[in-house]
Amino acid sequence: TGVSILAMGAASAMAQDAKEIGIPDSEYSLEALIEAAKKEGPITVIDATGKIVTMAENFSKKYGLQATGVKMSGQEQEQVIAREAAAGNVRTDVFNMSNLPSVTSQILPQGFGVSWLAPDLKDKIPAEYQSPAITSNNPWVFAYNTDVHGDTCPVDNLWALTTEEWKGRVAIPDPLLRNETMFWFNQLATHEDAAMRAAYQEQFGEELTTDEASATAEWVKRLAQNKPKVTKSDSDVGPIVGAKEEKPPIGFLSAAIFRDAKKDGYGMGICKEMKPWIGQLTPRVAVIAAGTKSPNTAKLFARFMMTEEGMAPQLGDGKISTNVDAKMPEGEASGIATHLDRLYVNHSETTQDDFAKLQDWQDFWLTNSR
Repeated sequence: TGVSILAMGAASAMAQDAKEIGIPDSEYSLEALIEAAKKEGPITVIDATGKIVTMAENFSKKYGLQATGVKMSGQEQEQVIAREAAAGNVRTDVFNMSNLPSVTSQILPQGFGVSWLAPDLKDKIPAEYQSPAITSNNPWVFAYNTDVHGDTCPVDNLWALTTEEWKGRVAIPDPLLRNETMFWFNQLATHEDAAMRAAYQEQFGEELTTDEASATAEWVKRLAQNKPKVTKSDSDVGPIVGAKEEKPPIGFLSAAIFRDAKKDGYGMGICKEMKPWIGQLTPRVAVIAAGTKSPNTAKLFARFMMTEEGMAPQLGDGKISTNVDAKMPEGEASGIATHLDRLYVNHSETTQDDFAKLQDWQDFWLTNSR
């Protein structure tokens, strides 16, 4: 499969390179791009966070070009870019997409969108984030109620979440509505199954025996069977974790939700003791609609997202820019900056496999959560 994955990767890269929009890179300068953008109409930009509204306003002020930001979930974004491309009626110009496997397996190869990195940012963005152009990584973590449990998370192992004690006491956004969770399951099974197996032994004091294809699959099965509280999104998970009750659940959510906890006055902390990982980093990719009527403005916005100034509204939510010069602000609510080395980082070279097995993991979750 290594060869076919590489071949598919090369094919997607070719599909991408074949489509150059706006001014060519050979004539690129930031000034030239701004001048070309000034001759174009307004753009609509989309992200899974409401902070995109502020980002669009900041862009409009900076360049005197009109951009409108719209919040939309990852799955919805995929449908919009595909539908508008098929209809030949592109109304949405730039997406900051969280489903990397869908981008590399479907959106770029099928020509719905284009990934572009501004040539003058190439020395600021590490090579692994350049093709496709990854704007940021979004930390998702396991969190607990600090009002009840103080400074220490009551759970220090992923397998503990499958025990009787935590039955019905794990709150997660519905994995069937969040492909990134399914992609993570596949990543763990592909790259870190030995770590999942070792964590089982640490939790239960014996070696895992399972009929499933991997230790990860066994963990997913047990978690699904342990009656987790499934919510529509992670903004619903925070209040469940922070509820004033004797035995509050553990939650799985984005670092951004810690800002809500601060604002709404409930105590929430990262399960920093959790093994093998305290959570995952989910990459976000800048994708420009191939049929945009304002290609240079779209490219300028994609470049803006790859700078500290452009990404600033999200950096305060715990998102991590791929630009080495962009720093997370002091006082970010979750404190994730000190725990980044404990987050699972996706292997982008196997995202084709994550996409190919998405349906299998969805079916597996559905079967075991009934």
